[in-house]
Formats: sequence, C-alpha cells, structure tokens
Amino acid sequence: MKPTTDPALTGKVALIIGAGRPLGRALALSLARAGAAIAAHDLAPNHLQETRRAVEHLGARCQTYTSDTGKGLSARSLLDDVLTDFEGLDILAHCLHISPPAGLLALDEWDWQRTLEINLSGPFLLLQAAAGVMRERGGGTIINILSTPPDDIPLAMSASQHGLSGLTKWAAAELLTYNINCYAVEAGSINVQAEMVPDVGGPHLSNSLEVLANLVVRLCTTDPERWIGKVIRLEEIT
Repeated sequence: MKPTTDPALTGKVALIIGAGRPLGRALALSLARAGAAIAAHDLAPNHLQETRRAVEHLGARCQTYTSDTGKGLSARSLLDDVLTDFEGLDILAHCLHISPPAGLLALDEWDWQRTLEINLSGPFLLLQAAAGVMRERGGGTIINILSTPPDDIPLAMSASQHGLSGLTKWAAAELLTYNINCYAVEAGSINVQAEMVPDVGGPHLSNSLEVLANLVVRLCTTDPERWIGKVIRLEEIT
C-alpha cells in the first residue's frame, strides 16, 4: 500500500490514544501527513514530546495529554480538554494496551482488573464520549487497534481484545446512522514496539508500521463500507 500524500484530512482533528508509543506515533505521523491536527495522548508523558516534535516537523498542529483513560472522569475530561484546544473531534484512534504475562492460575486480580480498564473500559468510555461529539458534527471515524491475534497473547490481554472486537462491532451498528464509521484493525504480526527509522529529513516509519498507519488514513479518508464493524486483518488487504 502506497503512503498517502494527498492532504485529505485538512481541517480534521484526530485523537490518538497511546501516541507516546511507536504504534501510536506511527498513526499520528501518517494522519498528520494527510493534513489532520493531532491530539496525542498517553498514560504518562514519556515519549509524548518525541511524538509532538515529529508531528510538528511535518507542519501539523499537535497538543499532548496525559490521563488514565480507564477511569470515567479522566476519560471524559480528556475529551473536554481536546475540545477546548481544537474545538472539535473527527477521528479517534485507540492503540493503547497493557498485557500482564501471567496465565490463569497465576494472574493477580489487580492485574486482571487493570488490563480490562485500560484495554476495554478505556475504549468504551472514549468511544461513548467521542461519538456524542461526532454526532453533533455530522460524522466521524473511530478505529480500535487490536494488538495481536487473541490466541497468541496472554490471558488478560486476550480477553480484553475479544471484548474490544465485540464492542467495536456493536458500536458500528448503532453509530452508522449518525455517519460515524467504527473499525477494528488487527495488528497481526506487526512488531508494535518497532522504533521510528531515523532520517535527516525527519522521522519516518518502518515498513511494518507504515502498512498499518496507511490503512488507518485510508479508513479516515474513504468510505470502505464493507469493513465497517468488522475485524480487518492486514494480510487480507495488503
């Protein structure tokens, strides 16, 4: 899939959840190249400034935010802050995950609850809040990134990703009437910890991240109706 160069998202605002991590930064860069302003969020400020500098290097506007999106008040406050700064929201991309490695017999209750908070409750709370804003604006795009195929990951992560898939399907059916398109994208074998590739002209993406990031831009700039509410597997379309 070729990189998107047409600034089709000029005037749009994209909120990236997990933007301080390589995958989130990849999405931020690709959406910025397509013309979007970027609201970059993560749980902690680590590496968020790297994302901001990379986005601003492309000439796009970027603001950074830190909050615990697994909690209702914090998630809603994040949306309020983004609306205060950008006066709108058109795209929500969620690619924030945690994954305790323990299996069924050894998994601590706190780790189980925290994984569901960040990986499933957070997307629900943000989707709910963002959908209200997008409905008033006449439409929008919501994309949830599934970290890896659920059968290949630890118990708590797997449960949360199955739940996230179901949440996305349900939301897609309910929100389509408001011109809000919801997608779930399975990262598959992509190494989401891959680093940005250094370049004298500014950072660019490794090949694996570029494929996923270009797909996200494609979902935001076209109307691929056949994918709405479905789990999109990269190997099926690239």
